[in-house]
Amino acid sequence: EAALPVQVANLQTVWTVLYSQPSRYHWMLQFYLREQGLALSWVGSGRLIFSLDYTEAEFDEVARRFVEAACAMQADGWWWQAPALSNQSIRRGLLREMLKARLP
Repeated sequence: EAALPVQVANLQTVWTVLYSQPSRYHWMLQFYLREQGLALSWVGSGRLIFSLDYTEAEFDEVARRFVEAACAMQADGWWWQAPALSNQSIRRGLLREMLKARLP
């Protein structure tokens, strides 16, 4: 409903955060989630572990906080639209930056 470039998929209690828009900064979501009182279980992997004992009200609160974190990240400009931006162009750009950092 919030039109955010993020989705969540699950397999039982393990939930994975997926992104529908390329970006170099997806990892920043963990900081926005932490600000909302949510912590990714495996830092950097985009995975969360949920209890099966959540009440519907508790789950709704987690979902609200997740959306709030993603909205804040979007408002701060970490997800942007660029016509030439793709996962491949991001990887190439990162490789160029790493190579430049290693050159004397």
